Amino acid sequence: MTSDAQFVSILILTHNAPEYVELTIRSLRQNTEDVEYEVIVVDNASDRETVDLVTKLRDEGLIDKLRLSEVNTLFAGGNNIAASMAAEESTHYLLLNSDVEVKNSSWLTRLLSHHEEGAVSFGVASDPLRLDGYCLLMDAHIYRTFPLDEGHQWWWSVTKQQAAILVAGYSAAGFYEHEEYVHHFGGKSGSAFRSAKGMNVGRREVYGWFRGKQPRIIDHMPPASLKNRLTAAALRGLSAIGRS
Repeated sequence: MTSDAQFVSILILTHNAPEYVELTIRSLRQNTEDVEYEVIVVDNASDRETVDLVTKLRDEGLIDKLRLSEVNTLFAGGNNIAASMAAEESTHYLLLNSDVEVKNSSWLTRLLSHHEEGAVSFGVASDPLRLDGYCLLMDAHIYRTFPLDEGHQWWWSVTKQQAAILVAGYSAAGFYEHEEYVHHFGGKSGSAFRSAKGMNVGRREVYGWFRGKQPRIIDHMPPASLKNRLTAAALRGLSAIGRS
């Protein structure tokens, strides 16, 4: 492997929903071309059916590295564990939810082709504008510098991470339209996140993480309503006053 070659460690967390887990792993293996990669799975205390499934998929060679956790480490802890298992030669980490169908063989090359040092994703959300975390590619060295904050065990962890990346001067960009490449079913692992730490975060605090920075939308997204634009502007202003 040459020094400039790309090698992606794909990090997947599983927690029940075995039919979606199997679809994710098999569609990923069937529809990923022209990129060297490994598949790392951390199972977060699933039921026996799912544990048996991921073990079988590992034995089939579809999962390269598997960790069976006896406790649910949730999104932040699980991805940090998976990242610690990545190969030393890994140049990028890709966080991929276990309820995603990979539909196009160029999905990963498309992300890599639009990647600048920092992070790039399929999927963005608004208020504040941010990259979604269900298919998020990042330089390995940046993830190691800015691991997910386990004080925010669920989705706010990846929001806080990308805010830190932007503030540090790196890129964060995302595709709004991505159905041609991947489909995210969403919410198939149940409601364990409701007990996660760090969920009760106000929008003013989240805007403060970004310090006026915003990720870039590579394609386009529908315009926000006037109410949302005014709210966002007010929150950005309050964040700036708080830093002065």
